[in-house]
Amino acid sequence: MYNQSNRVIVVLFALICLAEIPAAASVSGWHQFQKDSLNVGTTSDAAPGSDPVLLWGMQTGAINVPPLVAGDLVYVYDANGTIWAFDRRCGSMVWRNETSPWFIQSSTPAYGDDMIFAAERDGDLHAFDAATGECLWKVHATDHALACPVTYRDHRIYIGESYCKAPARYFCYDENGTLVWSSFTEAAGAFEWCGACVVDQYLIYPTSSGNLVSLFRENGTIRDIINLADDQNISFTRSDVGRIRASVSHHRGYLYVASEYSQERGYIWKIGLDCGRFIDSGWSTEIGFSTSTPVVHGGRVYVGVGEHGCSGNLVCLNDSTGDLLWSYPVPAGVKSSPVLSISDSDSDCGDNSGNSSGNSSGNGGDDSGDSSSGDGGDVHIYFTTATANGSLYCLRDCGASAELAWTYNPPDSGYILQGAAISDGRIYFGTGGGYVYCIGRRGDLNYDGEISAVDALIALRIAAGSESSEPGADVDCDCRVTSVDALIMMRVAAVTTQHATTFMKNGEVK
Repeated sequence: MYNQSNRVIVVLFALICLAEIPAAASVSGWHQFQKDSLNVGTTSDAAPGSDPVLLWGMQTGAINVPPLVAGDLVYVYDANGTIWAFDRRCGSMVWRNETSPWFIQSSTPAYGDDMIFAAERDGDLHAFDAATGECLWKVHATDHALACPVTYRDHRIYIGESYCKAPARYFCYDENGTLVWSSFTEAAGAFEWCGACVVDQYLIYPTSSGNLVSLFRENGTIRDIINLADDQNISFTRSDVGRIRASVSHHRGYLYVASEYSQERGYIWKIGLDCGRFIDSGWSTEIGFSTSTPVVHGGRVYVGVGEHGCSGNLVCLNDSTGDLLWSYPVPAGVKSSPVLSISDSDSDCGDNSGNSSGNSSGNGGDDSGDSSSGDGGDVHIYFTTATANGSLYCLRDCGASAELAWTYNPPDSGYILQGAAISDGRIYFGTGGGYVYCIGRRGDLNYDGEISAVDALIALRIAAGSESSEPGADVDCDCRVTSVDALIMMRVAAVTTQHATTFMKNGEVK
């Protein structure tokens, strides 16, 4: 039972509940696949590093692509062709609209110009008003499928055709649905999941047959082509490159992409880019089957490994050498692309003992790969496992190994193919079971990654009715927000400021 002093604290805070609350740190959106047109997959927005809780979940159709987050809305494109918009804070549906009832839509939409651009398997490209869901225009791009992510940059939409005979085409449309150009090369292969990135004036994309193509994005003319199996182009080619079914990402003058040759074999590539031309600088490393888009931060490269029906890994490599730094095993393949939350705080991994796991290997002492901070900050990595009844994982990069921070197994038993999106201190992801979920840290009401007196003040204002309710404010899990919740937050904040470890569970601070 709370004593008299605790009640006094609640009363005192109630007296200031009408005081101005400091503005929460600005949050970034997640506007397209892997966040932006470079496919960076990282954000400085805080995401739960501990104590994950389901803030809300909403039923949709089966989901095969990650959500988007723009402004106050979360957008989901389900496999049946329905676009959903939900309030990002409480999960209430704002609008829904449809493309076509084609089964298994697998193209991630993109947000831009206050519109949602969605492609579908019958070859149509749609634009929806992001606020209302009204269909603004629809064009028929191809008689073949559109199954790779939509890329948006500077009022232009880029998409490639899939499941067709070579040569396949890449298309560029403006925000009004007017075709700007279509381009094809003699390089065989189409674009299943092969999303592009935009680097300066160039559009770069992979083909399923193991090529990288660079176009002038203004007019679609070819700047350069490279075959990853042809040693006349680069010195680190692989004769068994296999297929590419992943998007390409860019970081500081280099391109990163993964390939699959068999269930046991596949590669990750780092290839230099200079003024739109591919240069012989970088490396290739055998990692196993991968359809994951690499993410680069702090001198490290993170990528998922493993086919469905097989075990998997989240691997971390030295960005300078391509050497394996650590590999974290999971019971199912990681076909999704990892996403990273980079915080300003130092890593609390300690001495890599206890819950740390993953095998250390390679040149872990190289100057660009020997620290989890690298560019600075504590690194948390989020990814899903490709299996029925799959889970969302959070790892902490501890330098020589990875530590499991937490796992979340959603209440449905659906298959999970795609990864997640991060925004405003929350993680959003969907499942093949037909649900989208919002995961946060209970009590973190201003989305800064920690529980503080500001969160307690917000909870008091919710309890007083002067602020709208928030699912994460009910920290004692009694289905209501009261001054008791604020008191629990204050206790956690007080202990946290003394650098102690705190846990909130069932309304208790331990």
